[in-house]
Amino acid sequence: MQLKFDWLIVLENLRRGIMVTDVNLEPPSGPRILYVNRAWTKMTGYGRDEIANKTPRILQGKHTDRTIVSGLKQKLAGREVFHGQTWNYRKSGEPFVMNWYSYAIYGERGKPIYYVAEQEDVTEIESLRMKQRLLINPQDEKAVAFFAVLKDWKAARKGA
Repeated sequence: MQLKFDWLIVLENLRRGIMVTDVNLEPPSGPRILYVNRAWTKMTGYGRDEIANKTPRILQGKHTDRTIVSGLKQKLAGREVFHGQTWNYRKSGEPFVMNWYSYAIYGERGKPIYYVAEQEDVTEIESLRMKQRLLINPQDEKAVAFFAVLKDWKAARKGA
């Protein structure tokens, strides 16, 4: 039995955000976003027309861990799969914890032709994990810092 797939339908209906970029890793121009699926637009609040030819840096902000982002570039340049988690920001400015995998799609000649990122918002899960840490140790620096990011966002919204 031979199946015919419409890969765009598959990508559009995945529950995890998908971003496809070109393979230019050199700042300031690259990489450029070529495609995002519906789950990605729902997660971030950006429309496809707003992010076309932008870089994934559009999601980064004050609390984005630059060492994580630097590790992404190193892994991709080394032809490895990247896995990381850091604060990113929705179009509204709201912070969220994004967990993602990124890897190359290779062409016939063994060279990367696209980078793909599978991304998901894990803020709720991390919030529960950080609450547990605070129950064990109310001064847990990582957990206190986590909730400070969310508190700053809520305070900024009230002040606006």
